[in-house]
Amino acid sequence: MSLTKDQIEQLAPDQASLGAALKLMKPATWPTLAHDAGAGLLWGECQGSGATPYRVIVSPDDVGYKCTCPSRKFPCKHVLAVMWMHCDKPERFEQGPSPDWVQDWLSRRRPKSAPRPSPESEDAPKPGASIATALDEAAEEKPADPKALARAEAQRQRLREEREASVLAGLDDLDRWIADQLNLGLAGFASRAAQSAKTLSTRLVDAKAQGLAGRIETLAADIYRAPEQMRSDLAFERLAALSLISSAYRNQDRLPPPLKADVRRVTSWTVRREELLADPDAPRLAGDWIVAATRSEIQPDKLRRLETWLLRATPVENAPGVALLIDFVPVSGGPAASPFIAGETVAGEVVFYPSATPLRAQLATRSPARAHVDWPAMPEGLLAALTTYETVLGCQPWLDYWPLGASGLALERLSAGQLALADASGRVLPLERAQTDALTPMLGLKPLSALFTWDGWSATLLAADTPIGRWHES
Repeated sequence: MSLTKDQIEQLAPDQASLGAALKLMKPATWPTLAHDAGAGLLWGECQGSGATPYRVIVSPDDVGYKCTCPSRKFPCKHVLAVMWMHCDKPERFEQGPSPDWVQDWLSRRRPKSAPRPSPESEDAPKPGASIATALDEAAEEKPADPKALARAEAQRQRLREEREASVLAGLDDLDRWIADQLNLGLAGFASRAAQSAKTLSTRLVDAKAQGLAGRIETLAADIYRAPEQMRSDLAFERLAALSLISSAYRNQDRLPPPLKADVRRVTSWTVRREELLADPDAPRLAGDWIVAATRSEIQPDKLRRLETWLLRATPVENAPGVALLIDFVPVSGGPAASPFIAGETVAGEVVFYPSATPLRAQLATRSPARAHVDWPAMPEGLLAALTTYETVLGCQPWLDYWPLGASGLALERLSAGQLALADASGRVLPLERAQTDALTPMLGLKPLSALFTWDGWSATLLAADTPIGRWHES
């Protein structure tokens, strides 16, 4: 059953939402649109400005809906767009069984008891939103004035130059701060790091070097998490990485283009999704991907960082085997999670940001995925994985961490109670202590084929193929 346009008008919170929904009607915006006539459900995936698409579910029979976007309008523009498209062009919706994320919503929801809005009801209050008005407004959009476009471009150029000068001034502050810490000695750095790092972080934010500010903000916490005997070494390594970034940024015109893109991105500059997808030189890789892990972390800047780790199901020689999709949503918007479910299979084209070590990416297109794909083959033991890490670190020396894969592994408990990944030759990589409780049930299971990140100090397990099934971080 489909809602009528009059009913959609009644549901819209305001005219602006209807107008925004109209702009989402392009087929390229919706890599997935489907319906299940038996269950009376519509669903779709809308590619927004973030790395992962928003997932939309609509139950027309009782006007139930769900969208993973952070909008505070209900229903949001994505829900309205799905309703509108199903009313206007139902042939765009493919018939098929509901995927797991739709079934999960359906199993947890309580159907609304309120009746569907009826356009024939004269007593029902009518909001001012109108589809006809939205269509008229879209038709009346005037072409941009060339002179106005030129003025806007000149303004953007001036702002870029001002920001460049501001970032360089922030780097001067960073260099002086690093020199001060070295003069004071690293033995006491951990005890004074929290306050001094917070002061510098604030200055870097003012200088529009938010990327560096984030690194400084987490520096004290990272050092305190390390064993006491390792803190001075870790502090030296982190300060050295910051110094390298500062020097590289000042000499960015002498760097290869991929590494220049890395240093600009880690400092403060971002590349919009539209710019990345339009870049003909951006690395692209299509095929089946396993959602290896989903992670959520609240940052000091009050943004929630949502990570989706994709593992290439069929490795391609000299091409990235792992892709990292990152989205940021305000903490004030309430709880949020990755739109993907750890363990599911995604088929589509992944576009990687230009980098000396491609990892972060955007999901450009989606296509129907196979119900099950085999776990990819990985090198035996930890030696090959560690060799890969050394090679990648040589390409980007300020690297935070890197995903590695290895097979023939087992979980072992170290003398201090910490868990570690171990191979048959006796090599061990300690795992983050925060994962101890989650991974303890896997002790004794072997062999394991694992995907994990390594930062030179500890590993974080993302996913593992075990004799009794797969484990995923989520």
